[in-house]
Amino acid sequence: MEIYFKDCEKTERKIIMNKKTTLIIVCIAISTFFLGGAFLIYSSYIKTQELQAKVKLEQEKTKQEMIKNQNEQQQMAQVTTSQETSAPAVAKKRTNYEVELMSRMSSVPENNMVNADEVFTAWDKELNRVYKLIMSELPQDQKIKLRNEERAWLKRKSKEMDRAAEEMAAGRDENGNLIGCGTGCGHAERAMNIEMTKERTIELARMYDELHGN
Repeated sequence: MEIYFKDCEKTERKIIMNKKTTLIIVCIAISTFFLGGAFLIYSSYIKTQELQAKVKLEQEKTKQEMIKNQNEQQQMAQVTTSQETSAPAVAKKRTNYEVELMSRMSSVPENNMVNADEVFTAWDKELNRVYKLIMSELPQDQKIKLRNEERAWLKRKSKEMDRAAEEMAAGRDENGNLIGCGTGCGHAERAMNIEMTKERTIELARMYDELHGN
């Protein structure tokens, strides 16, 4: 019997020890769980803070760069404005090109059948001269415009010369050539050439004066 009771006491002590051990293990497990969760939460918080700090730093850097660029643009604008303000305005000298032209051409005789080539050469020379003067002072887009106008004028002059000659002819053959002209056709053609060249020269002379504020 005594042995039996001793065995029972040993068994009870083992049961108590097992319960204590189990309780300790459970407590350790629970503590480990909560500590692990707390660590994960803390790590996540730290990473979030670091990310926010990085984003804030990038935003601040971008803001500083924008401010720097704006300041540089303002400085450049101020320099440009200052240069434009300080640059003296170059006023074009007023001209009387048309008056001077007519004065020079006053020595050229009136057109007739004898001196038509001489008269045309004189006016054509003046036309080329004033045309080059104007082209030297125009911006590129206006140069192109004037060049196109001059080409159109040359085509128109050619047609008018042909029309003047046709009026003196008997008609045209099947190829479109004038027939029955004689000297009259040539004279009419040259006269139209001189007239239109003279008119164009005076027109360009006035244009040149207008460029100079006249």
